[in-house]
Amino acid sequence: MRYKKRYFLVEIEGVSNQEDFEKQMYSTLNKIEPFLGIRSNFKVIKDLTKTKDDKTIGIIAVNNEYKYRVIFSLSLISKFYKSNLLTIMNSGNIKKIKSFKF
Repeated sequence: MRYKKRYFLVEIEGVSNQEDFEKQMYSTLNKIEPFLGIRSNFKVIKDLTKTKDDKTIGIIAVNNEYKYRVIFSLSLISKFYKSNLLTIMNSGNIKKIKSFKF
């Protein structure tokens, strides 16, 4: 059975590359709830991660069943890093983000 995915657009200040962005996302989820990343099938879409100066914008894919837990955990990311969290309603918007310019 295929699970429906939910996508999140995340902006973090103070991160200069994609690897640090991915590490901070996983570390925040693991600090709040240790196995949430595994259960929610948490993935950072590397092709759509964009960096400019000290800001990084990336897209995260999550299993729809755990979307509220992930939203809650990522909303607490401001305790660890400067960040903004925006939600994308459907996967069709990912095509629009590819043309997004900083």
